[in-house]
Amino acid sequence: MAALTSLDLKFIMALGGIGAGVGLLLAGLYLAVLKPLQRRRQFQQRWQGSKNVKQVRSQIVKATSEFKKGVVSTVMGKLAGWGKIDNLQNNLLQADILLSPDAFLSIMGILGCLGYLLGSMKQSFYLSVGLAVLLGYAPYYYLGMKKRRKVARIEKQMPEGMELLARSLRAGHTLPSAMNLLSAEIDAPLGTEIGIAYEEQRLGLGLSKALRRMGERVASRDLWYFVTAVLIQTESGGNLAEIMENIGQIVRNRLNLKGKVQALTAEGRFSAIILLLLPLVVFAAMFFMNRSYIMTLFEDPMGTKILGAGVVSMLLGAFWMKRMVKIKI
Repeated sequence: MAALTSLDLKFIMALGGIGAGVGLLLAGLYLAVLKPLQRRRQFQQRWQGSKNVKQVRSQIVKATSEFKKGVVSTVMGKLAGWGKIDNLQNNLLQADILLSPDAFLSIMGILGCLGYLLGSMKQSFYLSVGLAVLLGYAPYYYLGMKKRRKVARIEKQMPEGMELLARSLRAGHTLPSAMNLLSAEIDAPLGTEIGIAYEEQRLGLGLSKALRRMGERVASRDLWYFVTAVLIQTESGGNLAEIMENIGQIVRNRLNLKGKVQALTAEGRFSAIILLLLPLVVFAAMFFMNRSYIMTLFEDPMGTKILGAGVVSMLLGAFWMKRMVKIKI
């Protein structure tokens, strides 16, 4: 039997690497695509067969929040710490993304690998790393965007919701029955979250714990005002209807102030948009008017470095201007 040469060993190692990569890709696709679709189908079947939609959704949220740690979350937990994995699970619930941390991290990893492969086609290491970071970060950016939108919608609904609670309490309703009425009258997401809390306390979880869980599912300070007021009132007593009216008035005043701040900072935001779009518009105009002149940035090694430095400078400038015009209220 002939001895294996170094070329044969390299060929065997390459085949092994390709096989391992295909196996990891299939496992990632199963965790990121097939398993969530299967779970969503089961959720829909349970949803359609139930007479109370909010009760079923509360069970779904409970099952999702009490997830079992898989391989991906175990490895990432050892690298980054369990606290960050648990924080990711809370962020997923706050953004209404019913995925486990394993599936979400798998999606980020697959998109990062895809970006690196796309950059490798151009045989550019910096492009590969940039695309990998950009595509890998995209799911986390989407998570943050959904979380912010949910908080913004809830803050707009809070004044009306608190006034409805106050009127219900003055009419003689108990707090749980007033919450049930609020969940039926107010649209999502506030009505849905209140309805979940009502169903959880009706199933025996307890009103205080159900409200705390609702506060953890929504990253809103205004909603925490309501939760804190109810928790204090259950221990010390007081006129809860008046407290609800005061909370609604405070939230309305804060939203009005926030609108004024948005109007005052509109000029700075518009300037940031102009400064970001101007280089892109000039680049596109030069590309169509004098393509040979602009292609030097891609063909010359120094041109690619200058182009990369320009992109990084634009991103840093956008981040800095966003921090300047962002005022927390």
